Amino acid sequence: MPRSARARSGELGEILATELVEEHLDFKVPVRRLRYKDGREMALRGDDFVGLRLDAQANLHFLKGESKSRANLAKTAISEAREALSRDDGRPTATSLLFVADRLMEGEGERREMGRKIRNEVASRAAPPARTSHMLFTMSGNATPQALLDDLAAADGIRPHLSAHLRIEDHQAFIQACYERALALGND
Repeated sequence: MPRSARARSGELGEILATELVEEHLDFKVPVRRLRYKDGREMALRGDDFVGLRLDAQANLHFLKGESKSRANLAKTAISEAREALSRDDGRPTATSLLFVADRLMEGEGERREMGRKIRNEVASRAAPPARTSHMLFTMSGNATPQALLDDLAAADGIRPHLSAHLRIEDHQAFIQACYERALALGND
């Protein structure tokens, strides 16, 4: 587990965003990327989280997500996240998708088939913007900043956009408590 407050904050944001996607959106996050980090303080390259779903015609839909966790969330972090979402023509990065595809291909059945579908999408770059949604997840000690509302209102109209903000007044203490409890679990 990470030791620095910054790395812990970022990772907890990604964990909570992933759980929100799984519980409340019509997407699955089949690979929890944080399990595959090279080092405890190193962030993985690529998108913070990638959600997937198949529609009735078996077309693959993507959710490209960015997570920001700050004690005091401000416009700069929101702008950084929107910039990351807009990269690669708004598609999930090939690095992120191939990482997910490779992990799925290690399995069997539906997981393996989903991995193949993802690889085919990466190879053809055929997914239209309407099949890629964007999500910006933020958590902070302050109330939802107007900049987050403005960002969502200004988002392009060629794809669905979602924003979620989780306010935790004692942001830093909450993160510290989460990691202390998680570390204590490892000692049992």
